[in-house]
Amino acid sequence: MIKINNVNLPINHYTLVDAGEIQVAKKRITEENKIYGANGTYVVSDGAYESQDRILKISAVDFDKVVELCNIFNEEDNEIEFEHLKSSKYYADLIDISYSKQGNKRWLVNIKLRYNPFRYLADNGLLTLGVRGSITNVGDVFSEPVIEIEGNGEVSLTIGQQTMVLNLDTKAIIDCRHQKQNVYDKNRNIKNSIRVRGGFFEIPPGLQGVVTNGNVSRMRIKGNWRWRIWFI
Repeated sequence: MIKINNVNLPINHYTLVDAGEIQVAKKRITEENKIYGANGTYVVSDGAYESQDRILKISAVDFDKVVELCNIFNEEDNEIEFEHLKSSKYYADLIDISYSKQGNKRWLVNIKLRYNPFRYLADNGLLTLGVRGSITNVGDVFSEPVIEIEGNGEVSLTIGQQTMVLNLDTKAIIDCRHQKQNVYDKNRNIKNSIRVRGGFFEIPPGLQGVVTNGNVSRMRIKGNWRWRIWFI
């Protein structure tokens, strides 16, 4: 069936009617011009990808189940998994919910969602490393990892061609997800002054080396691997 924010919708209470039209993730166009004497159109992209608005249609056995379904959703960052795609998950913000009577007892719920452009690996466990090692982005687009690094003093972390310098006190968490980019201290409080220099990491597809300098004891990396193609 479908899982929303780690809640499985029971098939005896809900039926997935329509998951909405699916598109391949497409880059955001910032400029589009026609050049005199040149074929086609000159297009400029900022490298980011467009979100996708889709309507999820679910049939509920009664109105109480409609209420329960509505209460499962958050305003932002809903995590959605479909039974026929067990290896994948999706992230979406809630736009609105409407519902209407469907026959004598059932109700049809229309959930309008703004999906993140990508399909994510459902089982995205932490990779634990010492002071060096390697990591493989199994997706087909750069990832925005969440990194936990343990150590003390000024240290550097290099993944592929990118380096960040940090001033550690026991532990820091580096959240590289777009629109959520922050560094957290050992108590999980935002403290971006820990980052001395260097941009937030974007891990390209394929094998990347991971190297540290300074007093580092351990790293954990959640890759957040993802694909432009939504369905397998």
